[in-house]
Amino acid sequence: MLRRVARWLTPTGFVLAALCFTMAFAVVSCDAPGGYGRSAPGGTTTYTGLDLATGGAPTVDPAHLRPAEQRQPDRLDPQPLALAALMLLVLGAIVAAVVRDTWARRAAMAVIAALAGVFLVANQGTTEALLEARLQAQPAVPMPAGRTATDYVHTGNGFGLALLLTIALFLGNLIAWWRAHRGLRAGRPAAEPPTAVQPSTVES
Repeated sequence: MLRRVARWLTPTGFVLAALCFTMAFAVVSCDAPGGYGRSAPGGTTTYTGLDLATGGAPTVDPAHLRPAEQRQPDRLDPQPLALAALMLLVLGAIVAAVVRDTWARRAAMAVIAALAGVFLVANQGTTEALLEARLQAQPAVPMPAGRTATDYVHTGNGFGLALLLTIALFLGNLIAWWRAHRGLRAGRPAAEPPTAVQPSTVES
């Protein structure tokens, strides 16, 4: 029973990590000087993982939208690292549900989770650098003394949850793979010793 439950927890983990892409990955703070993109000062601009993967428009507080003639670009091009991470998470869920061989399944899921985690981290660094550069170029007022654009670009909860889930999936499947591998080695039949030739007996 426990094995059956564990068998379905892993695809659920990959699905949950993929669902984190609907949450905030990067946020441009409401106190950014002069506002940012379509947002007037006091408004927050939020990029979900899906916004980054597909090049979608970020979410802006409706109460702080600039007039149309004052708006500046805030949409990023599709980020290939974000898209790759999302597709890997979907692939991991499929592998977890379809592949029957325990050893192969655990090995594949550990590799997929590791790659997804690497792409998530790389994408986050790239995205935040892009937002910082764009924020630096857009403000109508100078940055406050001692502050830089980095101070106004924050990591969203969605990214943190997705990364934690991928780390847990990697470690869990790596341990399960090692146990399965050890079980295979322990269960391998040992070579049978050669059968001694019994001397024939001659009845007297």
